[in-house]
Amino acid sequence: MRNQLWFKLTGAFALIIFIGVIVTVWLTSQGAATQFEHFMVANRMVRPVTLQRVLASYYTRQGGWDGLEGAFDGLIVTASDGMMTGMMGSMMGMVANRIQVLDRTGAVVADSNGPTGGAPLTTAPLEHWPVIVGNAMAGELVVEGSLMGAAMTDPAPLVGSVTRTVFIAAAIAALAGLLLAALLVRQITRPLVDLTHATRRIARGDLRVRVPVKSTDEVGELADTFNQMAASLQEQEALRHNLMADIAHELRTPLTGIQGAVEAMQDGVFPADAANLEALHVEVMLLNRLIDDLRTLSNAEAGQLALEKAPVDLADLCRRQVNALQFGATGRGIDLSANCPPEAPPVCADSQRLNQVLLNLIDNALRHTPQGGAVVVAVHFNATEVYVTVTDNGPGILAAELLHVFDRFYRGDRSRSRATGGSGLGLAIARQLVEAHGGQIWVDSPPPGVDHGAEFGLRVPRLDCAVPC
Repeated sequence: MRNQLWFKLTGAFALIIFIGVIVTVWLTSQGAATQFEHFMVANRMVRPVTLQRVLASYYTRQGGWDGLEGAFDGLIVTASDGMMTGMMGSMMGMVANRIQVLDRTGAVVADSNGPTGGAPLTTAPLEHWPVIVGNAMAGELVVEGSLMGAAMTDPAPLVGSVTRTVFIAAAIAALAGLLLAALLVRQITRPLVDLTHATRRIARGDLRVRVPVKSTDEVGELADTFNQMAASLQEQEALRHNLMADIAHELRTPLTGIQGAVEAMQDGVFPADAANLEALHVEVMLLNRLIDDLRTLSNAEAGQLALEKAPVDLADLCRRQVNALQFGATGRGIDLSANCPPEAPPVCADSQRLNQVLLNLIDNALRHTPQGGAVVVAVHFNATEVYVTVTDNGPGILAAELLHVFDRFYRGDRSRSRATGGSGLGLAIARQLVEAHGGQIWVDSPPPGVDHGAEFGLRVPRLDCAVPC
């Protein structure tokens, strides 16, 4: 079963070669036999039997051979099977023939290469073909220089010999072609067999398998694409494992706290008073927020997040968000400011979702900015888009971590503390929300020694006033 494609392709080549051999031998046999049935006059292939009938018909219509000399060329054309160039005829062993038509007395009444009334042909080889009209001989067709041995009484042995020779040559060529075809098919099917084996290993869960790329043609491109797919599957599987582990970790932490507090209350260690119940309530709210974040992220990634779009002034939205967080920033000794134009072009967006994105970016910047630092929220725009940047002068982000900032549950702080890293879903949600608006979000962090530590930015398309939001 593994070699079905090899057998199919090789069989197809074999069938094509077999048909080619049969057609070649048949055409050669027919061509060889045909040469003994024709002679050539004025580059025309003429069958003597056909010319006999044409001459007999002419004699019947005219009542004799009168006027034959003027009509002879036309009669030859009528009796011919088509043109044959001199070179092609020579290649096939055919030479130009001279023919005469004699009446009952032996006088020349038509000559393809001489005047009427001349001497009859006498130079061998000659062939004589009687012209019969009404069961009586009305004349005679004489052919000089017949094809390929006019004296040959039975051309069948020569035709058979030519056919056998051509068949042997074709068989040798077919065998060589079949061997080359088998090698060629092998070169095509071997990478496909490797791909089949690799695919089966992937189906069994071995995502590390790769196939060698040995060419740059379509098969090589297929192998390279397969390797890219396998690498992507391996990466996605690793992300899935990490996601499950991260979700379990994020859920276990508040649940452990709740379980411990409840057991302590049951054992009488802690009283079930308002203060302890408030601590439990905080943990429950943390769980709810985590679950809401997971649901929001899942809906956004699946393209099922409902957006209530309307014209939104991003500059005004940024100013209001900065004012809302100003108290907390001042308490931490951080200078939080907005650098926004009085009016910015409107964008078609869900204001609550964009407000959620801005809240996450500004809160993230405040969390990583030391006391005495500054966070600046700026708005810019061009002819097609509106930009928002959130810049801080904190410690920045390592270059190796920039590619993972928007990954789920990713924290630059390896201690996984919520105080420094949050739940690890905020930036992932922010990216999905911005992309759901047809925009893009990015992060940049210059090398140490530059004024600011990190800059997060987003851009969304401007609202075309001619199109309702």
